[in-house]
Amino acid sequence: MHMLIAGGGIGGLVAALSAHKAGFDVTVFEAVETIKPMGVGINILPHAARELIELGLEEEIDAFAIRTSAMNYYTSAGKLVISQPCGRNAGYHWPQWSLHRGDLHMMLLRVFKERAGAYRVVTNAALTMFEQDEDGVTATFKRKDGETFEARGDILVGADGLHSAVRRLLYPEEGPPLFCGMVLYRAAVEAAEYLDGKTMIIMGDKRLRLVSYPISAQLHSQGDGRALINWIGVLPMAQDDAPDEQWDKHAPDQALTPRYADWRFDWIDVPAILDASERIFEFPVYDRDPLERWTFGRVTLLGDAAHPLIPVSSSGAVQAILDGRALAYALAKAESPMEGLKAYEADRLPTANATVVSSRQNGPDEVLEIVHNRCPPGTQNIHDIVPMEELQAVIDDFKAKTGFATDTLNARPSYSI
Repeated sequence: MHMLIAGGGIGGLVAALSAHKAGFDVTVFEAVETIKPMGVGINILPHAARELIELGLEEEIDAFAIRTSAMNYYTSAGKLVISQPCGRNAGYHWPQWSLHRGDLHMMLLRVFKERAGAYRVVTNAALTMFEQDEDGVTATFKRKDGETFEARGDILVGADGLHSAVRRLLYPEEGPPLFCGMVLYRAAVEAAEYLDGKTMIIMGDKRLRLVSYPISAQLHSQGDGRALINWIGVLPMAQDDAPDEQWDKHAPDQALTPRYADWRFDWIDVPAILDASERIFEFPVYDRDPLERWTFGRVTLLGDAAHPLIPVSSSGAVQAILDGRALAYALAKAESPMEGLKAYEADRLPTANATVVSSRQNGPDEVLEIVHNRCPPGTQNIHDIVPMEELQAVIDDFKAKTGFATDTLNARPSYSI
């Protein structure tokens, strides 16, 4: 089987590595001329960490990533709402990693080239159309200079992101992505460690929120109290004020620090972290409505092309990684490419769509909204008003809906062939 993958991001490369390991020929086509590290920090939750480990990448990732110890939720007054152990600390058989997206992306690209051959990654190749018949699918790609060329394969996978050309061809009437009413301001900066140097924090509520976690194993291992801290300031914004969406757009002077001026506590100094950041990126948040179908004959969708997510649950890259592994597994088990694509969709679509819906409903971050709405300012003991069991139930419900409740994940059969 020859698989054509449109899109050389994290999801496309995991699909390529998984399909190559299963014995398929794979070619990845990427629209940009040079694939470069983009973005800032992301979290790889245990169900995705499992898949990367089963691809033989644990040692590679441990060289640059932090094994996240806990995820703590705080009010904007710095009061702990609930703390969740992460990864193996929570009883999973696999870790949770906090890392720089660019480090993971470049590692996946390098390893795929080493295993399959550098010629299996074709850049400066933007998909423009495809045609399929009984024997295969022909994809047409366009270079920056206007030259076009074709590639023939048994299946075509659209892993080409939020603005997927494959999805647009399958759903020409869908229209543009949907603005979600929030803008993220993001940066990675060297600063003083907080807590144990391995904890992810989420503070505030829908009116103003901050997410932060360390992402450099090298810096943490030096033991001098310094960390490379990824932070995300989450601000609500009206549709008419939404900035243009670009991966590498630097934020204008948004005077972020005054918004967080009171967020100084004995365990973290948020204004100091923001002030130390030289390059702040601006990301308006978009998603799309869930689809009832990803697969049409020999063509399917994967990752953000299939189910772009509001990033309230660390699920974007996670779901793409799971897609890539499930796709290769289904194809390897099936009698035909079309049967395999249908099996992949049946496996992944319900959970991915449930994650989209739950993320729109604030996901596990809803614990902060519950506390904000029910606890008056100055409340000394949050749990006298909102029982810990109620907050834990919100987080457990999200894990169950999105496929990584501890016992469920630990018992699930492997996607390895």
